[in-house]
Amino acid sequence: MMIPNYYNILKIGRDSTKETIKKTYRQLALKWHPDVNKSPDAHECFIEINEAYLILSDEEARAKYNIEFDFHFKVKTEDETVFANSNDSPKNEQAKSKVNYKDPDLNNWTKSARKQAEKYAFMSFKEFSKMAGMVFVETGKQSFTAIIYAVSAVIGASGLFSLFIGVKYGDTQQILLSLLFIGIAIIGINFTSKKHSK
Repeated sequence: MMIPNYYNILKIGRDSTKETIKKTYRQLALKWHPDVNKSPDAHECFIEINEAYLILSDEEARAKYNIEFDFHFKVKTEDETVFANSNDSPKNEQAKSKVNYKDPDLNNWTKSARKQAEKYAFMSFKEFSKMAGMVFVETGKQSFTAIIYAVSAVIGASGLFSLFIGVKYGDTQQILLSLLFIGIAIIGINFTSKKHSK
């Protein structure tokens, strides 16, 4: 029995980042919510989109799912490894049938994800879009935090290099400027570490 292709359901690649998963999930879930999408498949598509998101957004569940995914969807060719595709619709008939993964944890998590997804399907569009908006805000915060961290790391590295040169040549002004850069970098990295731990 084939397993549901959660990556196809969310229209993303297997190597997609968490941010991509969240962004795509939000777009698809808002599009397929039964209150706004009058397609006869909307209810089931919406459930499958949420089920896929709940598994792929959890690192441990995604790692276990990827093992099963690779077994079921990887196609070996002489030159490369590619992934077999099901159709382009978010609706995946396989998700409706009872799937038994080899991993018992994944079986339990998938059942829980399905139940949670079914609860979301009975939320009003207003309630659901508010909840989905929080996912989007969280994604934005994570991206902003990553940018601050990267900039702080570059400033810190520049400050250390500049400090080394300033000490070597006895340039007091350069030493003071370097210490300022290093201080800014420490504040930036501290800030991002606190945000990440929340």
